[in-house]
Amino acid sequence: MTCIHPESYHITEKLLEKINASVTEIGLACMRTKLSQTVGQTGMDSLASELEVGMPTLQLIMDGLKQPLDYDIRTAYEKPLFRQGLMSVNDLQIGTVLTGRVGNVVHFGAFVDIGVGKDGLIHTSSMPFYRLQNGKPLGPGDKVQVKVIKLEINKGRIALELLAVL
Repeated sequence: MTCIHPESYHITEKLLEKINASVTEIGLACMRTKLSQTVGQTGMDSLASELEVGMPTLQLIMDGLKQPLDYDIRTAYEKPLFRQGLMSVNDLQIGTVLTGRVGNVVHFGAFVDIGVGKDGLIHTSSMPFYRLQNGKPLGPGDKVQVKVIKLEINKGRIALELLAVL
C-alpha cells in the first residue's frame, strides 16, 4: 500500500511505463534510481506537463513510489495514551482522569479524543489555562490530561476539565 490516491493510479501507471519500472519495484533502490535519472534528464516541470498533472501531485506520486510498501506516516506521530479498559462512553464515570489529544478548537472550547469513540469537550470555562508554555493557545494535536466532569450519554456529550497540557 502506498500514499498514492486511487484517483492518481492512471498517472502512476504512465510514470512507471515512462521510467520502465513495475509495481514490484515500489520502495526499492532501483525505483529511486529510475525516478532520479528521469527527473535529471527531463526535469520535474517537463515530466508534470507530459503526464498532464500538477507538480504537487507528481511529487506525491514520486514520494509514494520511493517509500517502502510498509511505510506508515502515522508512526512518526506520538499516539495518545488512552486508559486501558475504557472502550466506550458507557465505561466513563464522572471524575475519571484521562489523557487525550485535541482534535479541534472552536470559540467555545476544545474537542478532545479520549479514546472512547466520541470526543469530549473542554468548555472555555473549564480551561484554567489555555496557553502552552511557549505562549501559543491550545491547538489541534496537543496532548492533554483531562477530567470527566459531566456525562450526557443519551445526548452523546462528554464534558471535560483541562488539568494539564502534556
